[in-house]
Amino acid sequence: MGKDSGTTGNHVYIMHKEYAWIPALLLEQGKDDAKVSIPQYAEEAKILNDGGKGATSYKEEVIKLKHYPGKVIPLANVDKGGMLIEKEDMVDLPYLHEAAILYNLKARHVKNLPYTRTGDIVIACNPYQWIAEIYTEEQQILYAKKLVWDTSPGDVDPRKSIKPHVYETSALCYKGLAVDGVDQSVLVSGESGAGKTETVKICMNHMASLQRGPVAPGSKQEQNVVVQRVVESNPLLEAFGNAKTRRNDNSSRFGKYIQLQFDRLEPTSIGGIPPTKLAGSKCDVYLLEKSRITSHDDTERTYHIFYQIIAAKDNDKTEIWSGLKGTKCASFKYVGKEFELKIDGMTDDQHYYETVKSLAGIGVTGEKLMILMRAITTTLALGNIAFGPRSGDSEASEVTSKNDLAAASDIIGIPAADLELAFVERTMVTRGETFKVPLKYDAAKDSCDAFAKEIYSKVFLWLVREINDSTVAEKNYDGARKSDFGVIGLLDIFGFESFPVNGFEQLAINYANEKLQKKFTHDIFQTVQEEYKFEGIALNDIRYDDNSDVLALIEGRTGLLAMLNEECVRPKGSDKEFVYKAIQGNKQSPCLIADRLLGPMDFGIHHYAGKVVYYAEGFIARNLDTISADLIQIAKKSTNDIIANHLQNEKMMNGDVGASDAPHQAPKRGKSNIASDTLWTKFKNQLTALMKSLNETQSRYIRCVKPNTLKQPCVMQHMTTIEQLRCAGVVAAVTISRSAFPNRLDHRACLGRFKVLNRIKKKDKMDPKDEVEALLTSCLAPLQAQSDKPVFVVGKTRVYFKMGVLEFLEGERMKGFDQWAFDIQRSTRGWLVRKANSGLKMMSKGPRVIPIQCWWRSYLARKQLKKLRKAKKGQKKAAKKQFKAAIKIQAHARGFLWRPKFKEMVKEKREKDATKQKIKDMESALRDLELQRQKEVSEAREAAEKEMDEYRSKMKKELGANKETAKKAAQQQTLIDESGKIIEYLRKENTKLRNQNENMRKDFRSLKENNQRLMEANASAGESFAALNEHAKQLNATNAKLIKNVEAYKKQLEKLKDDLKTRQAYYLAEAEARLAYQKTMAQIVGAVQDKCRDPQLVEDVVIMALECEAEAKSERAALEGKKSQDATASTKPSTAAQYADDDSDSDSD
Repeated sequence: MGKDSGTTGNHVYIMHKEYAWIPALLLEQGKDDAKVSIPQYAEEAKILNDGGKGATSYKEEVIKLKHYPGKVIPLANVDKGGMLIEKEDMVDLPYLHEAAILYNLKARHVKNLPYTRTGDIVIACNPYQWIAEIYTEEQQILYAKKLVWDTSPGDVDPRKSIKPHVYETSALCYKGLAVDGVDQSVLVSGESGAGKTETVKICMNHMASLQRGPVAPGSKQEQNVVVQRVVESNPLLEAFGNAKTRRNDNSSRFGKYIQLQFDRLEPTSIGGIPPTKLAGSKCDVYLLEKSRITSHDDTERTYHIFYQIIAAKDNDKTEIWSGLKGTKCASFKYVGKEFELKIDGMTDDQHYYETVKSLAGIGVTGEKLMILMRAITTTLALGNIAFGPRSGDSEASEVTSKNDLAAASDIIGIPAADLELAFVERTMVTRGETFKVPLKYDAAKDSCDAFAKEIYSKVFLWLVREINDSTVAEKNYDGARKSDFGVIGLLDIFGFESFPVNGFEQLAINYANEKLQKKFTHDIFQTVQEEYKFEGIALNDIRYDDNSDVLALIEGRTGLLAMLNEECVRPKGSDKEFVYKAIQGNKQSPCLIADRLLGPMDFGIHHYAGKVVYYAEGFIARNLDTISADLIQIAKKSTNDIIANHLQNEKMMNGDVGASDAPHQAPKRGKSNIASDTLWTKFKNQLTALMKSLNETQSRYIRCVKPNTLKQPCVMQHMTTIEQLRCAGVVAAVTISRSAFPNRLDHRACLGRFKVLNRIKKKDKMDPKDEVEALLTSCLAPLQAQSDKPVFVVGKTRVYFKMGVLEFLEGERMKGFDQWAFDIQRSTRGWLVRKANSGLKMMSKGPRVIPIQCWWRSYLARKQLKKLRKAKKGQKKAAKKQFKAAIKIQAHARGFLWRPKFKEMVKEKREKDATKQKIKDMESALRDLELQRQKEVSEAREAAEKEMDEYRSKMKKELGANKETAKKAAQQQTLIDESGKIIEYLRKENTKLRNQNENMRKDFRSLKENNQRLMEANASAGESFAALNEHAKQLNATNAKLIKNVEAYKKQLEKLKDDLKTRQAYYLAEAEARLAYQKTMAQIVGAVQDKCRDPQLVEDVVIMALECEAEAKSERAALEGKKSQDATASTKPSTAAQYADDDSDSDSD
């Protein structure tokens, strides 16, 4: 450490090889080095500004200040406890630098807060999960209301009341177009997998909802057809232009600029927001990755549409081409092995039908759809064609897979022989002479691959034209306006790329990012100018380094673009010669890297985001981007309309609509200028037109960040994130915004932090600005004496500090704390001495104090005891009341539960009695009716018979006595007939009565059956109840038996225990006797062996002793076996008793 070292306690960030920046505590600092205490964490995910709470240990280290800008260690934005002060807008961070941005983003990312604001820039960290609650309709309406529809005046930025979100970017763009009438643009950038495409879709959906005007949450409005097409056009571009890469499962392999067209109407009220309706959209695409069509890494995939077609049902594939039936991914060399991949939760076959549905939305159906699918299938078929040397001629080639050639010929609609000749030969034109040149088999294969790539790239452009035709406002909007629409552009373009091996595509992509970075730095500089102007700060000290020198190296008159085009035109031009000329022609450029250690095909460029070394092999071939004239001519013979008529169509629009404002169209040049046809020249013209279009708009920026390579939520890798922040220009934006005054603090924050340096008490209240200025003028006088320029500036709301000034103040602040600590210690020591002296005085009064303390403590104890007794008594009373209340509640509850059942039973009993009484009444009524009917019938029969008998006798008398005339006889006959009718009528009445009787009998039978059922139900219920009673009696009896058994078993167990104790005592006594006997026997045997001289007698005695010992052992073993049996027997009753107890408990329950 140096002599000028000072002790501090500031939280800082120090550089780390693996984790970029890590938090530390600054212990001491000198001129050239500093001593820090570094908390050690278990893993990267746990490295946070937590004051060391999550650290496992600490490590002290001395670091060199020469590695830090201005020899200043960046301070951390933490509170007194060392916890990070998190900010939604990082402009509000007191210390804004690379490390502060990293840890602020990390703190928000681990909390599932993907968006952070840096002024007008929104930084979006990919959360790797869909956070539904921040994308609801309510959230869309909230941001629209706060930023668009709320027209109340105020000086406060409305963004301060809402959280950072991409919705604020889309809402501010809409408001800028609707209110100010200024075209808008949103530039979305980031590396593959950072979420650019998803961010663009979120912005588009929000703008589509904004154009409806202010709506209430939950209100449904029918969506316009054109708006629906605009929103649904994105999935189509993803299907044809996205692929799986190492970094992203749905990576856009092209750049696109979507221009949403709005019709700005007249405002409906004074001061209101003019209605601005979404009328349509146009889309321009850039630099489709053609190399992916023919080859890709084993862990990657080619474009999604190939897999979707292969995964479709065989019926649908057969409709496209019969050769597709039964095919798999492995059937086509361009596709390769199959991947089990789900995008947005859907498989490839599901995506195919969604793609067909989206194509139908833009009018691609029927035969038009088949033409498109067959053109894509042609690309797959061309990849299967194999070439080899022609027999007898190694300089020529031929197709070796005739079946694959026939298949390709069938799908493309060109004769196989013509197609083969176009691949294996090339037509050369010299001065008035045309001749054919055979190609080697590898050149023929390259020609076939180039043809496939050209077909697919033109299919992609054809799709873009179809989408534009269905969405462009000039053709589809039904409003009054037909041109001059307002525009909000959404640019989704590839981010800065740097790989171990960088080729032509990386150079073109990084060139585009350099152009966008130039605009970005210019816009940031303007923002800083506006901020300083608002704060009343002079603009003389603001400086920044733009990237004009890099752009001059690439697109200057002797730059890389000119050199490459020149080499493409020159006969026998080579990649190696291009590198040599580029290095020799740009030696003076500080951005060119021409290290001797680089190879002859390597060169490097100092880009704004870092150094990148390019490998130039294949630059000329890729830059030419042409196919032979033979293939162009043979394509015109195809039966497929896209291949035959659109292979040379580079336009993004059909017809003349939008031709004037298509940014991709370069001015046509003469055919002699071959360089104008190169890929890089086309791309440069597209880019120039794009930048011109963007410069005419008010641009807003969304920087997408991929927080980790593991694709896991809530995880941030430091090095990966820092590299992306540098590539996205966020660090450069910070450098520009803090170029003159790197650090800033609010007036009140400055006073609160550094008031410790002000040892003079204020007498009068001062304005915070004046107080801050007086405080800093006093504290920074030593630094100001060493500088000609002011080391700090006090603005309207903030204080701005030069580099190193805030660190100086932090050091002085720690010294101030030390001085205040000395003062506090001095006061404390004096107080302690005075207290000790007063304690000596109190010692003399001690004997009188102790009795008073005893009395007071006993008084308090008695008081507390009374309180406890009273509380306990109250608890008992409350318990009794609760018990009585519980009994009453139970009684009421049981009554409440049984009362409905009792009422139901009474109701059923009454119904049964009423039914029985009704049956009795009907039976008696039936009997009365039957008797009455029988009586009436008998009376009628008797009266009729009596009348007939009287009449017959009368007639006989009259006929016999008087013999009246025939006339009188006829009258009598009439009377007889009338009597017969009367009899017939009586018979009918009798029949009716019989029928009524039969119906009544049926009713009686039905009532009888119902009564029988009721009686049976009542009987069954009674039987069930009786059975339950009987079962309960049986259970009680069983329970009683089990209890008796338990008692008996218990008695037996006691007897067994007593018996066991007796036997155990007996056996113990016997064992002791045996032991004494054995000892005696051993003594006898020993005595015999010592004193007896007869060996035979000694042997007999020893044998007898051994036999006795063996017999004793066998008896002991038998005894132990018996003991174990007795123990087992004694456990069985206890177990049975336990089971009996369990059964008795269950029965009692």
